Amino acid sequence: MNPRKATGSLDDVLFVVVTCTMEDSRERALRKLIESLNKQHRNVGFHNNLLVFDNASTRTDVLNALEPSAVLAMSPENLGYWGALYWSMAHVESLFGRRFKQIHPIESDLVIYNLERLTEAAAFLENQDDIHTVRTQEFSIAQKSRYFKGTRHLLPCRRSQVAAYNGVTEEPVRFRKDDRFANIYRTNWHAKVPALHRFETLQETFETLARLDCLTELDFMKAAHSRHPEVALLDGGIFYANLNNPIWPWEKKGITGSWQDSEKLAEIGYRMTRTDFIPKGTLTKSIPTFNQENGTRHE
Repeated sequence: MNPRKATGSLDDVLFVVVTCTMEDSRERALRKLIESLNKQHRNVGFHNNLLVFDNASTRTDVLNALEPSAVLAMSPENLGYWGALYWSMAHVESLFGRRFKQIHPIESDLVIYNLERLTEAAAFLENQDDIHTVRTQEFSIAQKSRYFKGTRHLLPCRRSQVAAYNGVTEEPVRFRKDDRFANIYRTNWHAKVPALHRFETLQETFETLARLDCLTELDFMKAAHSRHPEVALLDGGIFYANLNNPIWPWEKKGITGSWQDSEKLAEIGYRMTRTDFIPKGTLTKSIPTFNQENGTRHE
């Protein structure tokens, strides 16, 4: 069987951008993300499938630069990254008037590129039942050593460095080509939140996480792993992180919820992402929303 590249639609994929912008570095990061989303909208197009969840930002003007119509959920309190996604999945039908088969969370310090590649990942999930997640971070099967941490390469890809093992089992990662798709590999790697997921499976995973008093990224990996020990990988990916890799020596690294000191984050008003919790009562929070597609507003 000749492998193929999918050329289908992404209309059944819900894209959820989670942002919290309270100082310069996160505003710069969000601006870069929006620039990349605008470019992909011109090339591929978002069609009533983009949700922006804002966690009580003090700087929201940057959102005015977003070109594709989106549903804006403007939370008056910071529910955190995990809480924002949990709320978004629970309210998607009331926000969009329909369901989605798949979901791709987008963190506010990412840059999206070559979004048309995602049609192949979406078709892969549609055409098999076992795997629930496709990793979409920038990565190259042919040049793995550029991306793996701890390996030596003349030109390492520092913006997309990843561990070369499964975070749950600690096994070295392996890859097996899927015969039906040109750029899809099956792998024993762990799942990541910013990736393409089956909607219902990711929602079930978050239901598990919501019961924890404290959750970590590893808890997410374990919950996803328990549903299936394999994920897929889209060779080449569609995003990379931009915040912590300044080009020039005089540029400062940005604030990040993954690695920043928790006291520093709390001082600004941010929450950690690698260790956090989903606030109790998140699903019943009344959050003002505005649908730019049809002008519907809910307070």
